[in-house]
Amino acid sequence: MKAKLLLIVSVFFLLSQFVVAQEQDTVQRKKTRIHIEHYDVATYSKSMGDMQRLIGHVKMRHDSAYFFCDSAYFFQKTNSFKAFQNVHIIVNDSVEVFSDLLDYDGNTRFAEFFDNVKLMDDSTTLLTEYLTYDRNLHLACYPDSATTYRGDKTLISCIGYYRDNIKEFSFFENVEVLSPKYQMYTDTLYYNTDIEKMWFEGPTTILDKENTLVGRHGYYLVDEDVAFLDKRPLMYNETQRMQSDSIYYNRDVGLAKAFDHVDMIDTSYKIVMRGNYFEMWEDSGFSFATDSAYAISYEGSDSLYIHGDTLFVHIDKEKEEVEKLIARRNVRFFKSDMQGKCDTLTYLMADSTIRMRVAPILWAEDSQLSGIDIDIKLKDQKVEWVLQKGNAFIISQDTIEGFNQIKGADITSRFMDGNIHRVNVDGTKAETIYWIRDNDGSLIGIDVSDSETMAIEIENQSVSIIKSFKDIHETMYPEEDLKESDRYLSGFKWHDEARPTDKDDIFRRIEAEMPQAEVTPQEAPTESVAVEEVQEEQPKRHRQRKNLE
Repeated sequence: MKAKLLLIVSVFFLLSQFVVAQEQDTVQRKKTRIHIEHYDVATYSKSMGDMQRLIGHVKMRHDSAYFFCDSAYFFQKTNSFKAFQNVHIIVNDSVEVFSDLLDYDGNTRFAEFFDNVKLMDDSTTLLTEYLTYDRNLHLACYPDSATTYRGDKTLISCIGYYRDNIKEFSFFENVEVLSPKYQMYTDTLYYNTDIEKMWFEGPTTILDKENTLVGRHGYYLVDEDVAFLDKRPLMYNETQRMQSDSIYYNRDVGLAKAFDHVDMIDTSYKIVMRGNYFEMWEDSGFSFATDSAYAISYEGSDSLYIHGDTLFVHIDKEKEEVEKLIARRNVRFFKSDMQGKCDTLTYLMADSTIRMRVAPILWAEDSQLSGIDIDIKLKDQKVEWVLQKGNAFIISQDTIEGFNQIKGADITSRFMDGNIHRVNVDGTKAETIYWIRDNDGSLIGIDVSDSETMAIEIENQSVSIIKSFKDIHETMYPEEDLKESDRYLSGFKWHDEARPTDKDDIFRRIEAEMPQAEVTPQEAPTESVAVEEVQEEQPKRHRQRKNLE
């Protein structure tokens, strides 16, 4: 109750500023007399201060305002009156007030209405039990609850005032806006009915059948069904939660826009999208994010982080499931068992397939996979197989020096526990270069071979069996007999510097086509590691090779 009284005092203090601002004009205003225009019966009582009692169909006028009631006490000396029952005042062409009791001072042009008070202005109706109206300030005030109706909206508040010259309401404390389309709950609301715009301050909740908006500051355009909230608002429904520095929401077209530090989580599809600009179209199921945007697919224990200049999400509204996520321009992604870069990435959620287009490169453990196009199939959030289409290349660093390489028109790699398990090379020519080592890490030789197709089996990240088919050529070179330039297949490029190192490194800018030229003998990496480390990593059995015609 004490807080309420303080709020009332604050409101009326603000109103007093209007009085001070117009004090000079009020003093200079010529006082006009109240005129009695009609009554059925009149009596006079000098003992009650020269009071004249008017009974039956009373009508009075003061300037341009007309007053009607069943009976009244008129005080000529003080230029005031009290009106009783069926009180009706016509303030101007649009504003009328009704009540059971009225006190009116003609000198100050100030009215107090009591019991069953109704103020009407155009299509707006305000109902309360006590209302003051200052004709000088065009200001109506109520200190203890009122309900306002306008069109299909109902507005409820504990305290408020209305300025009829600018058509603006101010509502305070436990404000409610109820309509068939939405509900709004706030502490402070300003509503200009002339332009149909609401401003709100303090904790505010706006909800409809689809979404709930929570914020502390913003506005609502009534005719357009548009809300704008800033100061870190939140928008959510049963499965989605979006927070940002500001949110624009057009209920009519089902469009939500979020600006700066956007964080959107979809719990049903297990996707997080972040960026500095985000749009969501509810009816079509289409969303996109840009400006430092990235997405997180967090199903299971290992999350996939995807960054691109722009991210798109398509939701199948009939099936109520995410259809695909698309990343475009400067795409990079990170997952514990794979990393990649390309210019366009499409993640088909329904069948857990990732499509990489335009200069794609995929890293898995110690292997680099490239091609014109790359498709990745996930199973239980782990890589199941990878298809490299067109100019396909698999490169991995040897444990001591050099690079193991597989090249072909198309390459299909099967994975097990995050590592390549089996490789099929298809097309007109399959090529390999492998550094063959013994169990102790010593180099047996460098195997260079080609054939029409190949099937390669890998165990413990080392080749165990290579099956070659048709037009087979194979040579095992001692290291000293194979020139440096012949140790690299045509088109070899090692892009280790472009590989994302962690989830934060996906934002590092990498050109779509790496400027690195084919490796020459002078450019070939020669970094080696200690023999003791190599011995620990070598497989326990020698590689076997089968040549099949």
